[in-house]
Amino acid sequence: MCNSLNIVSYVSRGGTIELPIFIACSALITYLSRNGLRERHSYGYYRFFLLEFILLLIVANLHAWFNDPLSPLQVLSWVSLLVSVYLAISGFRLLGLKGATGTEESDELVESGIYRRIRHPLYSSLLFLALGVYLKKPSLFSLILILGSVFTLMATVVAEEKLNEEKFGSRYVDYKRRTKAFIPYIF
Repeated sequence: MCNSLNIVSYVSRGGTIELPIFIACSALITYLSRNGLRERHSYGYYRFFLLEFILLLIVANLHAWFNDPLSPLQVLSWVSLLVSVYLAISGFRLLGLKGATGTEESDELVESGIYRRIRHPLYSSLLFLALGVYLKKPSLFSLILILGSVFTLMATVVAEEKLNEEKFGSRYVDYKRRTKAFIPYIF
């Protein structure tokens, strides 16, 4: 009988469960991104590749998630992952309150709560997720994946901000001047 403890043990011993996990999750990401993939240069198109990079990073480091849990890198990793969860919950909650359709599009410019400090808490969440997963087991391969994540994240944000400027006009331009993209007061 296979339970979650056996799966964790299997993976930590170098099992090959990573490929089926990657294929299943990638199929789900592809399905959910199908509309964005039809419009090249849309934020949904770039976001698909961002999610794929992060998925690959997660699967590549899956075996190291619980190794040496009190080491400085693991502690930093968990802090980054907790920040990621906080940002995602805060962002989705506010969008839901503002009548967002789908996963993030809102008919009004959201400037309250976490959006008062940063324009992209959901993308910031993905940035902290990628960092947290990278810190689980830093390697050259993981570094390449996190750099790919950052590159596609930036492309996603550029495309989405262009759309937001078209949709909200000077209000969005002013909002951009007043807020940072990912980390309050810094970046």
